[in-house]
Amino acid sequence: MASLQVKEIRPGFGAEISGVEPKVPLPDDVIAQLRQLFDERGLLVFRDIDADLRFQTYLSLLLIGEDPLANPAESLDSPAARRELLVSNREEGGNAPVGRLLYHSDYMWRDDVFRLLSLYGLKVEQPTSPTMFVSAAHGWDTLPDDLRARVEGLYAIHGQDASYQQRSGGDADVLVSKFDEAETIRLPIGHRHPRTGRTILYVTPQFTQRIDGMEEAESEALLGELFDHLYRPEAEITHQWRERDLVMWDNIALQHARPNVTYEGPARTLRKTFAPPPSANASKRPRFTTVGA
Repeated sequence: MASLQVKEIRPGFGAEISGVEPKVPLPDDVIAQLRQLFDERGLLVFRDIDADLRFQTYLSLLLIGEDPLANPAESLDSPAARRELLVSNREEGGNAPVGRLLYHSDYMWRDDVFRLLSLYGLKVEQPTSPTMFVSAAHGWDTLPDDLRARVEGLYAIHGQDASYQQRSGGDADVLVSKFDEAETIRLPIGHRHPRTGRTILYVTPQFTQRIDGMEEAESEALLGELFDHLYRPEAEITHQWRERDLVMWDNIALQHARPNVTYEGPARTLRKTFAPPPSANASKRPRFTTVGA
């Protein structure tokens, strides 16, 4: 039995883990422990780990319950899985290179939303912008009874549009991502997680357009109350990046954000993986600009 050291980062979600040797394959008992921790804590942080792209992809797939080695040519070693995606303010073609990101879950407006995201610190100069996390599962569990009663049975519309620009608070550095094909999805505000069965508070300032069936002012007011609850400072985890950090999180149960990043600021190059890897359609890359551009 492998001995993993686990430290809870905050009540409700998040765990820092040491004792994992980054190799393929991992022992069965390590896989079982990590999967359980991922489903219970939602956010796993590994410090000072030498993770190459193949291991990062392997662990990403393992944590959502898949067996990457059952058919590696179509999963672990597929062209999509071998494609390196960098979130960087230095590397040419870097994804989301600059700007501030409001809280969101990637592609939450798609039927085939990514179940896990991970970032690995390749080049990190200090002081660099952190990544912040909240748990929408913990957010639902701690929702005040009166507010829960008001949203139970309601649905929200999520998609790519400009509504979140109104929530930027006048910050011209808020990042805008635009896709060629606009998609929307209608889901319960109290959304059931497809793997864990937990109810999550499924609204974000970045991608939630409105509450279905409400006038805009009423919808924004109620969303504002939900956002105030979700993003309380005491409900956040702020990850301060270092090189060789590997951070993996449940993209359905958790949301992430970041302060402003500039081209002139400290180098910040993080390697990103999705699980499952994006299909050809989902991998169409957005165009990035800022509210003030």
